[in-house]
Amino acid sequence: MGRAGVGQSDLADPFAEDPVRRSAALVAISALIFVAPVLIGGPIATTVMLSVGWLGLTGLVMGLPILVWSLAEEGWAIVQRRLHPPIEVLAISPRVAHILRRHGYWAIRDVEVVPDEELLSLSNMDVRGLREIRRSISLWKYQCWQERGFPATGYD
Repeated sequence: MGRAGVGQSDLADPFAEDPVRRSAALVAISALIFVAPVLIGGPIATTVMLSVGWLGLTGLVMGLPILVWSLAEEGWAIVQRRLHPPIEVLAISPRVAHILRRHGYWAIRDVEVVPDEELLSLSNMDVRGLREIRRSISLWKYQCWQERGFPATGYD
């Protein structure tokens, strides 16, 4: 029987998809399992605490760090999207967006500073796609300017 590579496993990661929701559910259920018997009190609560209380505590110990980490990652992603909007907010065709993403251009500011010659050198990029990108960036900047209330300088 072959050995799996380092860091590889045949087990699925339950927090790979929607980690905030799943870890929050784990923490809530674990807290309920661990705290409910304490609130009830009496011999039944002691029995429940001894039989399944360890499951609640284990869920809390495993779920809280994942929840905190997932919330921090989500918060960072929101800040990044706010500071550096992704190219998905531009009104460009899926073909042009795919070309940009394939070549590592994820944010509008990354595309904006690149010279036209460099964008044209990307595989499958043509003049029409370049015009579409530049026009869409100009429209996006104009919309942002409008949302800020037409400040006197373009950077207020």
